[in-house]
Amino acid sequence: MKKTHLSLLIASSLSLTLASCGGSDESIKEVTAETEQPVIKDAEPSAPLGFGDQGGSTYSVPSPNELFSIIKDSKLLYKEGVVSTESVNYGSSTEQALNFGRITADIAYTASYERFQESMANFDNLRKIGDDLGISYVFDELMVNRVKSNMDNADSLEVISTSSYQRIIGMLEENEKGSTLAIIATGGFVESIYILTSLIGDYQDGSEVIARLADEKIVMENVIDYLGMYEDEERIQEVLADLKPVSDVFMNLSEVEKVVNRKADGDKVVLGGTKVIMTKQDFEALKAAATEYRNSFANASQS
Repeated sequence: MKKTHLSLLIASSLSLTLASCGGSDESIKEVTAETEQPVIKDAEPSAPLGFGDQGGSTYSVPSPNELFSIIKDSKLLYKEGVVSTESVNYGSSTEQALNFGRITADIAYTASYERFQESMANFDNLRKIGDDLGISYVFDELMVNRVKSNMDNADSLEVISTSSYQRIIGMLEENEKGSTLAIIATGGFVESIYILTSLIGDYQDGSEVIARLADEKIVMENVIDYLGMYEDEERIQEVLADLKPVSDVFMNLSEVEKVVNRKADGDKVVLGGTKVIMTKQDFEALKAAATEYRNSFANASQS
């Protein structure tokens, strides 16, 4: 199998995304086109959840570190009990990789709310799972010391965690653990969906957060394609099957053409694209599916 380059666009990763939910530009009026209209293509939007826009089989790995900036811009309150700091011994490499991804998202979540004790506990859990996976080499002494010494500083931790995550991705790729990395990315993606749907709570019409969540349809497609690169492996087939209730919700979301009118220096600019629609039924189905799958591997059979 051709080795795929994983572009490290970590700065745009895990944009599930509350990044825009802090408010919107009032000078922009969004209109869903009911009739065919000429469209002038706008600049490419920032890549959601860390996947790049290079196309083909080039992806960047979803990194939960973007939760730092996402949560800073959001108005969603911290919820107790959404994540756990329990140390668990997982019995299979699939469970270990899924939970490696899950815990990276959990660390970003708790650190974003300056719950540093929880973040530190889960960093130790992450290292333990890394040992179980046989990737303990990604946690060298320098990186560990930098994280621990800055665990009470969210801004510093964000920078350090981002560079550390990039390094981990590079080392896994270099050591030909691409399928492990694909499962890790899946675990992080599912956990981020679980966290955000938990924080959002109830569906609200016109919610910017839910609109951004709907846009993660393209990310779901990329996750599936990424896993598909290693579909000859039995454990990948298992993950794809278990992920299906989540992916089906995203794949069945409808899309409509949209036109955005913006006045810039007196000139009218027409931006085109598609808008993904997430109904209350869709949101509730996604929340239930993500929670069920997440709980299935987070509370998996222990060795």
